[in-house]
Amino acid sequence: MDSDQLLTFITVNEFNNYSKAAEYLNLTQPAITARIQKLELELDCKLIYREGKKILLTDEGNALLPFAKKIVNYMNEAKKTIDQLKLPSITIGIAPGISVSIVLEILDILQERTILTFDLFEAEDSYQISRMIFEGKIDIGIVRDIIPISNLEFNHFFSEKLIFVVGKDHPLSQRKEIKNDDLIGQTQVCYRRHTPIAIQIDELLIGVENLHRIEVGSFEMVKSMVKNNWGFSIMPELALGHEFETIHNDLAVIPFADSNQLTYNVTAIYKKESPKLDNLKQTLRIIKDTLHRLLPEKFESKT
Repeated sequence: MDSDQLLTFITVNEFNNYSKAAEYLNLTQPAITARIQKLELELDCKLIYREGKKILLTDEGNALLPFAKKIVNYMNEAKKTIDQLKLPSITIGIAPGISVSIVLEILDILQERTILTFDLFEAEDSYQISRMIFEGKIDIGIVRDIIPISNLEFNHFFSEKLIFVVGKDHPLSQRKEIKNDDLIGQTQVCYRRHTPIAIQIDELLIGVENLHRIEVGSFEMVKSMVKNNWGFSIMPELALGHEFETIHNDLAVIPFADSNQLTYNVTAIYKKESPKLDNLKQTLRIIKDTLHRLLPEKFESKT
């Protein structure tokens, strides 16, 4: 008993006709008959019988049918899984504060232009990504600034600043510029305060009295809360994404002089001796081209 025999048995039952089943399976009618007869011989029972022009299942055929469907489905899923494993797979680590819209755009282009399969991992910070590449757990990392770990190759994309954002209806939204004194008694919505960027932002706000903080676990949540006027936030530019019209309908981006002193290099890193090196370089070219298309002003400012 094999999958071809079971598939033929299922198809004859569905079409209720040997000729149509043969046409569907791209076989001759004698081949269909031979498969059914061989299956009946192995099971030592009749599975199909004719009643006039009708093709009907015996009791044994009805008992076999649900099992046959499960077996064929399982075998198809197993083949699909094995075929996917044969394709080269790349795991990309993404630093926090890179908008979901940008990540999805990159992933769409990668799947369109390559036969590779991709897994995404969003880390807590750039250092975690660097360690995971060094340990061979992921293949490529998109990070902010280069972590001093040996055997890592890097590809610089562009520089990025921090920005000050509030909701359109927030009391601070009409200010032309923000100073620390404007933040007294305000609420800051911030991403994980133990991460390097959050620590640097905290240092910018030293001396602001009666500052309240709400800490959350993702920049998407930060943006949602700021949009709904829970407070202000200071975040990387890439956290806003590239859909600027939509962004400016919901948020006000206001100059904050103190944040200009913090600039980060958005960089791709990977292991020099990776066995996937050619695929990694192809992936990086596509990522860089996509970022260039989405954020042309970043690459212009680089030059």
